Amino acid sequence: MSFWTDALRALQQVALLQHKVEQALTTAEEARRYSIETRERVIRLETLIDIAMKRSATPPPAPPVLPDR
Repeated sequence: MSFWTDALRALQQVALLQHKVEQALTTAEEARRYSIETRERVIRLETLIDIAMKRSATPPPAPPVLPDR
């Protein structure tokens, strides 16, 4: 009986380990996707900041002058 009990317990531990590995892989995949999304957002923000800095570097155009009456 002890052999079968030990074998069953070992199989249960293997199944539990497999479940934990699958959970870890799922968590890692979610973290990877989150990292990619965050990187894309940072790139967009950097682009917006770069555009804003380039626009502020040039003086604004002069307003049109109305003719005198």
